[in-house]
Amino acid sequence: MNVGLCLSDLHPQVYGDGSGIRTAAAVHFAGNFRLIDFMLSNLVNSGIYSIAIVLGSQYQSLLGHIGSGREWDLARSSGGVNFFPPYPVTERPFNEMRDEPLQRALTYIESFKTDHVLVADCSTIYNIDFREALAHHVASSSDVTAIYVRKALLEMDQPHAVVYKLGSKGRVSDVTINPSPPGEEMNISLGAYILKKHVLLRLLARERSCDIMKFSYGLLAPNLKSLKVTSWRFDGYSARISSLNSFFHYNMDMLDPENREALIYSGGRRIHTSVRNSLPTKYGLTADVRNSIVSNGCIIEGTVENCVIYRDVQIRAGAVVRNSILQRSTVVGPNAELNWIVTDHDVIISENRNLLGYRTHPTYIGVGKVV
Repeated sequence: MNVGLCLSDLHPQVYGDGSGIRTAAAVHFAGNFRLIDFMLSNLVNSGIYSIAIVLGSQYQSLLGHIGSGREWDLARSSGGVNFFPPYPVTERPFNEMRDEPLQRALTYIESFKTDHVLVADCSTIYNIDFREALAHHVASSSDVTAIYVRKALLEMDQPHAVVYKLGSKGRVSDVTINPSPPGEEMNISLGAYILKKHVLLRLLARERSCDIMKFSYGLLAPNLKSLKVTSWRFDGYSARISSLNSFFHYNMDMLDPENREALIYSGGRRIHTSVRNSLPTKYGLTADVRNSIVSNGCIIEGTVENCVIYRDVQIRAGAVVRNSILQRSTVVGPNAELNWIVTDHDVIISENRNLLGYRTHPTYIGVGKVV
């Protein structure tokens, strides 16, 4: 297996604001990373250096982040990372079906001399060596191997979850979306599949969507009897970022060193990202920082507790920020107080403002807003 197909969401609303300013794969995570970093690193760490990324809308920041793919050792004359965006509506050729991004990506994959292809969703993050799943796939002579995790389903993950019912020898006998009730342990899909190449090409021969749920439920589920679909269990840390609540919850999870280690450095496999050189963070004499992730280039003069702070954030003297996520270039003015807040980039919180959300319903402030 030397080729991977990464599917990005078409119109993600991770922050729930309806703006659709970036594709899901470009959403930031844990201070220094974006969601796409985890899948690119997983593929490269598994020896897969030819990657097709199917893009939906609002993908400009994703292209800028990945660039040539040098940070993931993907800047290659042969293979590397290839992008398949949709044509603008006004420029689509006559044969619209053939020229959708997914169809062009399949033409690219078809050119490779490989028996198996990995299909993966970019908005589910974990640290894995896919070669173990491939060995199981080959040994079991499966048409499709579905990779899953066994854990309790959280309520915030329910609307986007795909769950497998397993029969004898781990064979997938049923696929369910939006399962209930939450709280119970389930076999939850990680949005990753290893398929025989000819099976993938047949399943997607006329499919245009690059939505992993459509692939799981609309294409795979009806073919469970005609195909040998087996499962492979992953036992590490995983998270699906699909809403503001899940974005907030799993970022807060990274404040636990064990979770951070399990995701970013598991098994000696490092997650790589695009490097942005900046000055070290400056801590003022009045700074008080506890149990927080603070990225480079920040100026911290106030109190920060249980927070994830992205690059170039400024927290002025007298400000108190707790249980919050502040993204790039956010400025918190003197004596402001924030609790359970998520800011996008370039937000300004004025002096003496008091903003309050709640643990299960954090307050989101959009790009460039002044409060």
